[in-house]
Amino acid sequence: MRYNRNEAFRFAFKEPLHARFSIYEVNGKAVETTEGGIQLLDISPSGTKAYSELNIPFKETNPVKIVMHFQLNEESYHFKGKIVWKKVWSDGFMYGVSFLINEDMQQEIVKQLKLYVKNVKN
Repeated sequence: MRYNRNEAFRFAFKEPLHARFSIYEVNGKAVETTEGGIQLLDISPSGTKAYSELNIPFKETNPVKIVMHFQLNEESYHFKGKIVWKKVWSDGFMYGVSFLINEDMQQEIVKQLKLYVKNVKN
């Protein structure tokens, strides 16, 4: 997999990557929710497309903020993000999540995706 810093890319998983999430901010106010299940369909250094049967609130003007927990290769990640779009899909909902992470973590995603692709081919 080649990565050009000036071009966005997405890696689509053949099998969705299982993750957990909880909501930590709604309408600019801190909240605490129990964790729910979510499936990562694709991932990029800046975000993910995900599916869940849970109906997460969505407001374009004041995005709901979540924290996602997932494992890629042998590494566990806990990324904060905001929901930037939502669509009804199948028996649930598809979400676009923009990660709220720094460039070092974005580079870590690229590194782990390269390793993932290498391991999947073997």
